[in-house]
Amino acid sequence: MSEDGKSVVDQVKLECERYFAPVEFVECIDQSDGCGAKLLLTVVSDSFANVKLLQRHRQVQKTLQEAGFGMDQVHAITIRAWSVDEYKKKHAQI
Repeated sequence: MSEDGKSVVDQVKLECERYFAPVEFVECIDQSDGCGAKLLLTVVSDSFANVKLLQRHRQVQKTLQEAGFGMDQVHAITIRAWSVDEYKKKHAQI
């Protein structure tokens, strides 16, 4: 928990919503039984349109690093960074 009472999950989600705005969807799931050390992060934003996958991941990692999320807080993160069109196509298949 941060000084303002927000969990790592909430802080990561807020940071992504702010940096990649406007966002269609942001979800951050704690996969580490509550400590926030292992996260599954989904960010859907048109800021990812026409950006290669590796560059998207680097953008997300840089954003989180600049916000102060180092290895002392988040040990592992799975990033799903999609454009709005990609997200809609993926969900149409379900």
